[in-house]
Amino acid sequence: MGLILCENLRTKNSFHIEVLSLNIYSFEELCYIIYENPILVTEGIVSDAMVDFIENELNKNTLAESIKRKRTNGVDDADILVYIIDSCDLYNNAESILFRNAVAKIKKMSVWEVGKQRADYMFYIGRYGTAKRYYLEILDMDKKSDNNFVGSIYHNLGVTYANLFLYEEAYDAFKKSYELTNDEVTLMELYFLKRIFDSEGKKKKTGEINDSCKADLMEEAKKAFDMALSGIKDSDRLKYIEHIFQIENREEKRKLINEYIAKLKSDYRNMK
Repeated sequence: MGLILCENLRTKNSFHIEVLSLNIYSFEELCYIIYENPILVTEGIVSDAMVDFIENELNKNTLAESIKRKRTNGVDDADILVYIIDSCDLYNNAESILFRNAVAKIKKMSVWEVGKQRADYMFYIGRYGTAKRYYLEILDMDKKSDNNFVGSIYHNLGVTYANLFLYEEAYDAFKKSYELTNDEVTLMELYFLKRIFDSEGKKKKTGEINDSCKADLMEEAKKAFDMALSGIKDSDRLKYIEHIFQIENREEKRKLINEYIAKLKSDYRNMK
């Protein structure tokens, strides 16, 4: 992790980047966000609000006027972002070329591929709610994609649902993925879900998995699940919770419990 040296300029109003739920206050921050997240910001960040922020909050009138002209002339948003990076002192010529190449690669992708890249990235940074929305948008598109691609969308949607503790929805997404790809890894993940939320009323799901699984695959899945469960029992998080409840001082115990609950709430809010 490094530090970004910003101009000594106080802005009255921030610029809100909705896709990242982030407020920024400097030109250096704007450039950094653009450079580090090209798959997210190549659509939607170039706006009247951004130009207003550059012109009226950052006092970069020349840059703002240039962006206005480019937008009036129909210049692509992605190319405007390249222009902003070229205008920024944060990056040298080699780094600017790398960003230009990344944007060019994105422009060659289909709309479904770009959507998947964005969804995958949101999942990677733990924004599961946004990732779910992106995956569902891809599935709603009128697309001509092969089964493996659509199956990968359903698979990643299933993983996203599981991280949101929506196990029924996760099961259905994994099931659709398996029907499209016939991937045994997905079948094992279905088995894991069955073990996690198995109860009365889920017997049909158990039967579906047993009918599809080969005996050796079922045994492998069982071993993998038991190993994962053992790892959870030995996890640092669980040991910390046990440590809290072993503390005799009631005030200290209550303080640590409240701090831990607050962290869980914060983590959950950041999933959206």
